[in-house]
Formats: sequence, C-alpha cells, structure tokens
Amino acid sequence: MFRGLHEHLLDDKGRVAFPAGFRETLERLSGKDQFVLTQSLYEPCLVAITEEDFSMQAKKVRSLPASNPAVMEFKRVVIASSCVMSIDKVGRVSIPKELRAYAGLEREVVWAGVIDRIEFWSKARWDERTARRLQDTQTLEKLRNTLEGFGL
Repeated sequence: MFRGLHEHLLDDKGRVAFPAGFRETLERLSGKDQFVLTQSLYEPCLVAITEEDFSMQAKKVRSLPASNPAVMEFKRVVIASSCVMSIDKVGRVSIPKELRAYAGLEREVVWAGVIDRIEFWSKARWDERTARRLQDTQTLEKLRNTLEGFGL
C-alpha cells in the first residue's frame, strides 16, 4: 500500500527523488524499479501505478466501445500520455517535459500515496487544493456524509 506525503525538489533536468518507502512498496508489489506515470483524468496532477495495474486498466479499456466519448477521452488523456519510468541508481526519476507541463510542475513537488497509486503534484497546486477543500464547508459536509455511508 502506498501512503504518505513526500515533498521533494525537481531539478532543472526534470529529475526528482522517488520516495524510498514508495520504492520499497513498488518492489514488493511488482518486483521492479519501474512504474507507469501518466496524466490524471480527474485532477491537475500525474498518477503513478504499477505496470501490472496499468495493463489491467488497458485490458478493461480495450473491451469498451471506442465510439463512447468517455472511453476515447480516457485513451487520449491517460493511455496516450503514459510512459514507463525507471528509478535510477540514486533513487531519482526523470519526468518528461510534457507531463511536467500538464501537472504544472516547477521546483517544489509532492508525492502523495493514495493506497493503490501515487499522485504527483505541483506543491503549489496541492496546497491550493487543500486550502480550497478546507474552506468549502458545504463540500466537506457532503464528503463526510458520503464517507460515513461507506462506513469510513
């Protein structure tokens, strides 16, 4: 399980440290120092998942009708932008320029473990989203009610 928040700095070449705890979890889950990084369809961030989970998603998508606009949007945003990332000897990954632009990644970044995947955010966007969530009491109430309905 991926969990926790890790703040890091992106260097001028687009390289960033991959959190050691996430690396251990990745190795335990997949036996590899690789993962798939892609754009999030729902948030202005990137998403890292195991190659196996990505393959399962792709298999599901293949079985869906290509004429469905939602399916095509998923293919264009998530599948087309995906790339296999390898963690180097010093524990860094190089984030492609196109993915950095999509997520608004500059110097300060945040890795957020969210159980079965890792979100990769611009720290400014992460902080902005957190502040908005905490200020919107109506949405917080709806969220609380929904989660209580799930027993959380």
